[in-house]
Amino acid sequence: MDFQRLAVFRAVARRLSFSRAADELHLTQPAVSKHIQQLEAELGVRLFHRVGKRVELTDAGRIVADYAQRVSALTEDVRRVLGELEGLQRGYLRLGAGATPGLYLLPEMLARFRKKYPQVETTLVITNSADVTRRVSAGEFDMGFVGAPTETPGLQVRPFVGDEIVLIVPPGHPLARQRAFAPDLLAQETLIVREPGSATRQIAEAHLTRLGVAPKAVLEMTGCEGVKRAVAAGLGVAFVSRRAVALEVAHRLVSVLEVSELHFARQLYLLTRKDARPSAATLAFLAIVLKEQT
Repeated sequence: MDFQRLAVFRAVARRLSFSRAADELHLTQPAVSKHIQQLEAELGVRLFHRVGKRVELTDAGRIVADYAQRVSALTEDVRRVLGELEGLQRGYLRLGAGATPGLYLLPEMLARFRKKYPQVETTLVITNSADVTRRVSAGEFDMGFVGAPTETPGLQVRPFVGDEIVLIVPPGHPLARQRAFAPDLLAQETLIVREPGSATRQIAEAHLTRLGVAPKAVLEMTGCEGVKRAVAAGLGVAFVSRRAVALEVAHRLVSVLEVSELHFARQLYLLTRKDARPSAATLAFLAIVLKEQT
């Protein structure tokens, strides 16, 4: 649909006069009439009734006028956002993330964003996936990054990057030498888990249920760092993202149990609100996120 025809139509609908619309748009009256005729032919409906020297909108014309107003508003929004994006000299970016994306993926992306747009005020809140989902839905975060999204009306859920969950044990632990799955050995261990709402905990517990393994005991810790420190101290074993323990493994603070049954892939997700108009800062950061996926 031609935007100029819509602009001419809106002027006639606003003025209820072809001649006044022509004056407003600095066009000739025949040019205005031609635009309206072309729009009517394209849509297959009459848009105006002539009443003496004035015109009135038909029922179809009133419907088109409503949509034309929305198109005009959206066009202005696009121009505004693109204009902000060009310079992005100000603005806010509010991110929420689960521990894995928040601690081990987003900092590098935020560093690139801050280098390019230093004037944008940026916050990153790291919490569990359930809390991130709730706060994106409530409009507290512009974007959220989670390991296990819950079904929430009004949220757009997009795959972000892949991840791998592994079982870590204390250094020198007998299980570290295992190369075959032994449910009875794992059942004798204390499983250290994150707080309720953690995607890693939710996924790990479901995986153990499928394997038919029930740990001897469960010790709950708040946050991924607490879980890793507890394992390093010899308090038990835990499922964590492989990304989360790269340094600890390199420094031999924990060991990864290299048994295929105890490794499993998962997807990390990006959350946004369907009804929210993204700011220029949000779009700029989204471009960095999408580049990470390529």
